[in-house]
Amino acid sequence: MNMLNIGCGATFHPDWVNIDLGGGDHAISHNITNGIPFPDEMFDVVYHSHLLEHLPLENALPFIKECFRVLKPGGIVRILVPDLEQIARLYLEKLSSARESEADYDWIMLELYDQCVRQESGGQMERYLRSSHASQSPFVVERMGHSAVYAEQEVRKPAFKLSTRILGHFLCKLRSELAKWAAFAIAGESGRNAFREGVFRNSGEVHRWMYDRFSLGRLMTSGGFDDVRVVSPLESRIPDFARYELDVCRGVVRKPDSLVMEGVKL
Repeated sequence: MNMLNIGCGATFHPDWVNIDLGGGDHAISHNITNGIPFPDEMFDVVYHSHLLEHLPLENALPFIKECFRVLKPGGIVRILVPDLEQIARLYLEKLSSARESEADYDWIMLELYDQCVRQESGGQMERYLRSSHASQSPFVVERMGHSAVYAEQEVRKPAFKLSTRILGHFLCKLRSELAKWAAFAIAGESGRNAFREGVFRNSGEVHRWMYDRFSLGRLMTSGGFDDVRVVSPLESRIPDFARYELDVCRGVVRKPDSLVMEGVKL
């Protein structure tokens, strides 16, 4: 089978074609706002996890249509996004008991809002994970799933991450700094801050929209898919999907906050 994993990040499998904005040894570097860089009807499976919510709403349907385009007839799309319905229900539950468990309430508020409003990488969520509260909270560990295994060691690393492409990183950083000073020269400190925030918000980290089972299902149907249904992270119509450990690793769900939906190109 020919299988495509879009926006793979660090979750990939060598049997798949993996593409990601950052690229790397394991993935093709590509910005999917420019479309999917493959011909029509090339893949049996298209998969993406926690990618769609990073696209502006107006770009969501064109992207879903691109997923449809590169699938063969009979091909399967599998999409994971943060589940707005689940988060909203948990927010109301934790609100009702906030005085007894402020830490749980604080975390679900971060899930709901932080990645939509943050102005710097990691935001309030990373600051929370760097504190001692995270590892002491069963609710946070439950919500983070497999990610909780790595979260503490990852977020406690120094914030600066050296790019393997040192020259490219340096030139990009230099260009950005020059642009910030140009914005400062034209509009002062507020102009520089606005430029910095704009660059960050277009970096792909923030959430541009949220989905529930109705809105995601409608989007997939509008993109051409049939037999659209909600599935468990533990099940799939993709043959032998579990062995790739994209959604469940060693029996632990990677992202328990996910809404998982599949559709078929007839």
